[in-house]
Amino acid sequence: MGIVLEKEGKTVSEATISACEELGVSRGEIDVEVLQESSKGIFGIGGKNAKVRITVKNDKLSEKGLKSKKALESILEYLVPTYSVGIRETMDRIKLDIKDTNDKGLLIGKQGEMIKALEYVVGKISGRSCEDGREKRIHIDVDGYKRRREDKISRLIKDTAKKVRKIKKPISLEPMSASERRTAYIALKREGGVGYETKIDRNQKRIIITPQQSRG
Repeated sequence: MGIVLEKEGKTVSEATISACEELGVSRGEIDVEVLQESSKGIFGIGGKNAKVRITVKNDKLSEKGLKSKKALESILEYLVPTYSVGIRETMDRIKLDIKDTNDKGLLIGKQGEMIKALEYVVGKISGRSCEDGREKRIHIDVDGYKRRREDKISRLIKDTAKKVRKIKKPISLEPMSASERRTAYIALKREGGVGYETKIDRNQKRIIITPQQSRG
């Protein structure tokens, strides 16, 4: 079942618009059921607001997902002149993909720091006053940057593991962020004949790939 929200307004139109704005959806993305028409009363006394119940047609989106998309779009309005935001959800993630912008460098930041900041802020905003999808993590990407970065790390792990097996000596990688290390750990699980350890170097964490000791 899609997301359901009830809203009041001076007119049915006003209540519908208010509901759309709260969830960040267009009129074409919802079904509207009028629960109560507005009435002016007698001499302005006893009047009633209109009340509607809207149902989002896409039942694969959660309330947190819609609110996170709206929050991200509101932030981007202050940062870049052009953009579009796509959304899809999995069992544990809300994935927002920023496209159609000429300011990719600004939105990505050094080593993806801006993306991480956006994920934190959007997660805080969308997690308030909603239950549906609240447990899902916010995942933001800018025109496939994260996917390309993950592919690059996976290739790096594969090539480095091959070299470690050949020279039988440990090789230290450049410092990585927490999300990058997670990608590296997943790739390392697919590599045989090597082990790894993580060390802190000047408040940064780096992975050291080591030759696996033979058991005698």
